[in-house]
Amino acid sequence: MKQFSTDNRFFDCMGNIGDWIILNILFVFTSLPVITIGMSLTAMYQVTLRRSRGEGIYVVREYLQACRTEWRQSTKLWLIFLFSGSVLLFDVLYSKNLWSLLNVAIGCLSAIWCFVFCYAFPLQARIENNIKNTLRNALLLAVKNLPYTLIMVLLNSIPAVCIAAGVFAVQMAAPVYCAIGFSLTARINSIFLSRIFRAFDKEEKHADLSRL
Repeated sequence: MKQFSTDNRFFDCMGNIGDWIILNILFVFTSLPVITIGMSLTAMYQVTLRRSRGEGIYVVREYLQACRTEWRQSTKLWLIFLFSGSVLLFDVLYSKNLWSLLNVAIGCLSAIWCFVFCYAFPLQARIENNIKNTLRNALLLAVKNLPYTLIMVLLNSIPAVCIAAGVFAVQMAAPVYCAIGFSLTARINSIFLSRIFRAFDKEEKHADLSRL
């Protein structure tokens, strides 16, 4: 009689899905105060980036540890995005009747905001740095890897698009994002980010050697 074993692809897949659901629940729960969203994003990306490198096995422990170590810097970073994003959103909503050149400027600034947002918290999760350098590196990576950046912007924008689409879209999307949507988005983004960061590391090492 063939011995029953859990060491196969099906159970590996189910285990991974369970991890992403747990990670998503942790993210949603710790993001409820709103001001902690930056900490939650950094912690979530720390877990997903480790998974992309084949590291880490304890989702809850890794996530909570990242929350403890990253909350201060990540909260400062989040407040910058929250304030600037609120200003841009106000401008977008109330600049429809203004002259077109200003609308173009607001659109460009909004695009830059989205680009930098895609990279800032993963960078914070990956390496300790001051906020100025994190934002600068985020912008440089976003522009240099524009195709990946556009994909990540689209993925990150799905909740906002659903909200803008109305009540029905929100009712359809809410259960997905409460269960696995945020962590799955971060996991997909981490596939791209891992490739980008590997190339970035090689360039940094080459630059350091050239200075010697």
